[in-house]
Amino acid sequence: MPLKSLRGRSILIILAIYSAVGLLAIGAFTLVGRRVVEHFGRRFAESHAALSRDRILAPLQRELALARKLADSPTLRAWIREEDQGAPRAAAMEELESFRRIFADHSYFFVVDQSRHYYFNNARNEFRGRECRYTLDPKDPTMAWYDAAMGGIQDYALHVDSSEQLGLLKVWINVAVWDQGRKVGLTGTGLELTGFLNQVVQSREQGVQTLLVDRQGVIQAHPDASFTEFNARMKDETQRRRIGPLLDGEGDRNRFQAAVAELVKDPTRVETLHLQVGGHRTLASLVYIREIDWIAVVLVDPGQVVGLKTFLPFLAILLAGLLLTIALVSFLLNRVVLAPLGRLTASAQAMAAGRYDLELPGGGRDEIGSLTLAFNRMATVVRDHMANLEEKVLERTRDLREAHAQLAESNRKVMDSLAYAQMIQRSLVPGPQAMAAVMPDHFLMDRPRDLVGGDFFSLFTDGEGFLLAVADCTGHGVPGAFMTMCARTVLDQLLRKWGPEDPARLLGEMNRAMKAMLHQDGTGSGEDALDNGLEMALLRVLPAQGRVRFASARLPLWVGSPAHGFREYPGDRQSLGYRRSEAGHAFQSVDIEMAAGEACYLFTDGILDQAGGERGFGFGQRRLTEAFGRIGGLPMAGQGRELVKILEAYQGAFPQRDDILVLGFRPFIGASHGKLD
Repeated sequence: MPLKSLRGRSILIILAIYSAVGLLAIGAFTLVGRRVVEHFGRRFAESHAALSRDRILAPLQRELALARKLADSPTLRAWIREEDQGAPRAAAMEELESFRRIFADHSYFFVVDQSRHYYFNNARNEFRGRECRYTLDPKDPTMAWYDAAMGGIQDYALHVDSSEQLGLLKVWINVAVWDQGRKVGLTGTGLELTGFLNQVVQSREQGVQTLLVDRQGVIQAHPDASFTEFNARMKDETQRRRIGPLLDGEGDRNRFQAAVAELVKDPTRVETLHLQVGGHRTLASLVYIREIDWIAVVLVDPGQVVGLKTFLPFLAILLAGLLLTIALVSFLLNRVVLAPLGRLTASAQAMAAGRYDLELPGGGRDEIGSLTLAFNRMATVVRDHMANLEEKVLERTRDLREAHAQLAESNRKVMDSLAYAQMIQRSLVPGPQAMAAVMPDHFLMDRPRDLVGGDFFSLFTDGEGFLLAVADCTGHGVPGAFMTMCARTVLDQLLRKWGPEDPARLLGEMNRAMKAMLHQDGTGSGEDALDNGLEMALLRVLPAQGRVRFASARLPLWVGSPAHGFREYPGDRQSLGYRRSEAGHAFQSVDIEMAAGEACYLFTDGILDQAGGERGFGFGQRRLTEAFGRIGGLPMAGQGRELVKILEAYQGAFPQRDDILVLGFRPFIGASHGKLD
């Protein structure tokens, strides 16, 4: 590319400027970035360590408090004095059983020091009536933990250990039992080790590890479960794995022990230091958990945990460099390119105004000169084409008119089809007479966003009463209308097969049938595996018997009156037919007790989401509750008219956002009815 050309000179200048600014930005980025990563990494490590302390204490504090309460039981102390007596023993077993039921692990242990009898029962209540599992043998090394605990525990202690006799691996909470100034036993409970580790030391944060050690450095919990299980099963304390060998140097081990000593002096502190672990330099934040006498060690790789916000200073530097680059490029392009092009632009504007006799003087040998020659040739061509330009314009106009007519005809056909689709959809819902026959006092607000919509309601009557269905299908308009027809077809088939008595069963069958119909039960793939479905409420009403039963997939039922207030029955938080919908979900029915004059209200979320007011917020549950409170004393038809006025006043000029369906009725008039049997 010749350097004398305009393009060559411009590219050379731009490359030179970007290279210089880029080198400066990279240098600044490196310098600031290291400091920011170190700063935020330290803060993250300290925050995570403090959080780990809370996460560790949360599952233990309640259990520890209960275990200490158990150790302080007068009933158990009285039993220890007369262990083999029937009445004290029966009272003690009942006391232990009551604590077993409220411990999180639903298990306890109790050791009577005088007899060395070990009492235990588990979550399955497997040893009820035979709680004394064995007698501790001081010569058995697997039972040496008891003498060590009795000699070292004044109040309580936590220990990760494996019981060979019970075959259990747990975090044990051991509490000393005192009576008249002397230790007479040991009691407590345990937490399942795997769950405890998952809650405390298993971190989903990349670059973060949490360890628990005691003051001697013995590992109590480690992300690698093999460390924890080894120490739990190793009865010889001297052979248990410690944190020291995990650190790469003697200096790191000394700094770690010094930090532990400082934490024991002041448990409120967080000690942070650099350690070399497994060949990697990490930040280690330590906190002392005085309640259980353990140290939480959080190892953080700052380079992996620092988020995007950390680099805002670097982005600011790069932005400043970019702005500087733009300024320099603009200045140089103006001198080298834009000024010559300005003269050419002025001539082009004169030609646009109707002067076709222009001819610019020849330019240089660069691209602007070539452009000048092309401009002169263009002016000649324009003069030649002006003679027949009018005829071409007329031809284009005729073409546009024909296209417009075709578009209007296509639009008419589409609207006719939608109107016919609306008529078909309306024919599938019960008419006013059918509704009034079973619900003399009711109102219906059915306002699709388009000509057709995705909300629908159905009414099924039999000799005893009726079943009312309200549903909100995926989408609105034509897609929503197709979903309503599919859902209504499936519901009709299920009613013929199962009848209307069990709404919850109908919803479960509806969920499975819709998933199968839409290939969302694992049988579809690719474009066939769409994610569609619906929300539906079913209300079975037997007026003669005063019975109302409700089951729902996410749609609520409101019941009440201004005199009695309004109650919400939310139904199951489970939709129908979607991929995420559980095929085996068992929906629940609720039997509703209603007072005289109370009404039922079913609605989809369209009315709650409708934008309005000064700021365009949704109508919401609070406004709907207030509306029912104001109009609830009217006949249901009057309530429907007033609700329309309230909604339209709130909506104002905002467009309708979704299909709106609200149905209210009084199932029982002038009588109070009880619950279903």
